[in-house]
Amino acid sequence: MIRARSSIVDRMLEDEVHVARANGTRLAVWTFGAGFDARWYRLRPGLQDVVSTHGEVEDPDVLSFKHQALATSSFAGLWDTVLRVPANEDRWTVPEPTSEPTVVVLEGVASRVGLEGLKRVLMRIRQDIPHAHVLVDLPGILHSTTTAQAVAVGVARSRWMSAVGTGASALPPRELQRMGWTVGDDVWLAARPELRAPSGVAMCAGMEALRVLQLLPASAG
Repeated sequence: MIRARSSIVDRMLEDEVHVARANGTRLAVWTFGAGFDARWYRLRPGLQDVVSTHGEVEDPDVLSFKHQALATSSFAGLWDTVLRVPANEDRWTVPEPTSEPTVVVLEGVASRVGLEGLKRVLMRIRQDIPHAHVLVDLPGILHSTTTAQAVAVGVARSRWMSAVGTGASALPPRELQRMGWTVGDDVWLAARPELRAPSGVAMCAGMEALRVLQLLPASAG
C-alpha cells in the first residue's frame, strides 16, 4: 500500500509541476509528517526548475533525528535546501504563506493523526493559505473517532470487494465541500487479501484499500 500510495502522490505532484511549468510560474511544495521520506531528493531532477520552496513540517523529535542522520551524509547539501519547520501535530500548517501556487502533501498523515486530526489539518490549511492545493491519502484502515485503535469501517466481506465502506470513503465530497474543498483527482484502489499457495506459503502480499485525492479550493472548482 505504501508503494502504491507513493507512486500515486508522485504522479499527482508531477502533474502540479507540469501545470506550473506550462504557466511559467514557480511552485511552493510543503510536506507535513513526511518522516524519513526523501521526495525532495528523489524527484529533484524533474522539480528543481519549477519548485521555489520545498519545506517539511514535522514533529520536532522526528525532524531532529532526521537532520542528525542526514547532516553528515552525502545528502547533506540537498537536505540543507529544504526549509525545515518543527511543530507538534496539532499546529501543522504552512508557516510561510506565499501568493505563488502552493501544494501541500499530506501523505500518511491520516494514519498518524486519525480522521478527526486530518480534518483539523485541512481546515487550518484552508484558513491559512486558501489558494493551496492538497494531496492527501485515506487508507482503508483509519483510527476510529472514539479510540486510538485502527479499524476498518464496514464488514470484512465488503472490505475485499471495494474500497467503499472502508476508511478510504471516510471523507465524502459533500463533507469536503463543507470544509471548503472540492475534489480534483480522486484515485481509489480496492483492498486485496494475501495470496497463498495450497501449501500455505505466502506468494503475494495483501494490501489495504487506499484512496488518494487532490483537493482544490472550493472557489476554484
